[in-house]
Amino acid sequence: MHLQIDFSANHLVSALRAVRQMAQSEDVLRSIGETLLPIHKDRHLKDLAPDGTKWQDLAPATLKQKRKKRRKIKMLYEHGDLLGSFSYQVRGNTLYIGASDRKAVFHHVGTRRTDRHPGLPARPLLGFPDSDRRLVQDVLTDHLHQALQQARGG
Repeated sequence: MHLQIDFSANHLVSALRAVRQMAQSEDVLRSIGETLLPIHKDRHLKDLAPDGTKWQDLAPATLKQKRKKRRKIKMLYEHGDLLGSFSYQVRGNTLYIGASDRKAVFHHVGTRRTDRHPGLPARPLLGFPDSDRRLVQDVLTDHLHQALQQARGG
């Protein structure tokens, strides 16, 4: 007795081609950016670091400065400048997420205390916690399913 099995890999080749095109797609990176950007903004509005911890309270001297009506320098948070500067960009195969406001670094890493300024505690703005990783995995899974369906012709 003789048994012969013919195996055609055409569908596998099509599926792998679709996955490769999907992985190199700027559309996928834009989807990830569109998913992560509101998450970062929401954490900022809730005074949370990327890991979900509450930001450290401001020093009493800083709070006193913020209450002065003659204060000409915009603070980091109240005027929305920093939050409004959150954005993402896709360049080639790289996704950038950040804040373009130059004050973001002071917010993210804090400042030293001086004779004239009480210093600001670090209030981390950007990060990539496990919850964000899971969101990215979900976006990638959705795109992968879509690419495989298209490769099958349906």
